[in-house]
Amino acid sequence: MSENTILLRIENHIRELYKKRSAAENIYHNIKHTSEVVDVAGKIAKEENLSQEDTELVLIASWFHDTGYFHCCKGHEDQSSEYARDYLQNENYPENKISQIIDCIKATQIPQSPQNLLEEIICDADLQHLGMKDVEFRGNLLRKEFEIKGIKKLSDIEWLRGSLDFFKKHRYYTKYANREFGLQKEINRNTMELKLAELEKLY
Repeated sequence: MSENTILLRIENHIRELYKKRSAAENIYHNIKHTSEVVDVAGKIAKEENLSQEDTELVLIASWFHDTGYFHCCKGHEDQSSEYARDYLQNENYPENKISQIIDCIKATQIPQSPQNLLEEIICDADLQHLGMKDVEFRGNLLRKEFEIKGIKKLSDIEWLRGSLDFFKKHRYYTKYANREFGLQKEINRNTMELKLAELEKLY
């Protein structure tokens, strides 16, 4: 079973799943986000000189990591893991590799706590947006998704405080992520701090 064949089958399977199962309100956790995570995970894997075998594991985990959002938000990593397990067992994928893939998916749970390089790679790829120029746009999509789903509705000041707290606790693990996203993440954080200070003056 070649790397390309299994990865291509999984990509097609996940894209089909998103078309059929993903709710319209998943405006952040959608196929676009998943594709970006796969793309960045591949770039980090290449820079880290990961073997073809390990790269395959982290890319499979990246494709499956948010499929649990079809059912739930809280604890979706467990549901995503079940989707991955069912699919891969059906493909007769080796059990020891399935375990590694599931560990990678579960490592993306917030707060992140990766235990090895593969888990660090998917964690960094999943939160790449913290170090991107359009972080505010992406954050607003996530906020709106939470509101539509009735998970939480926050005022601007509450959202900013929560976001800043998240930024302060977060760290990138890989050299690639620190280089590509680290500086912009600090700029984004400073911008948010200024915005929050302005808002707090009004209250």
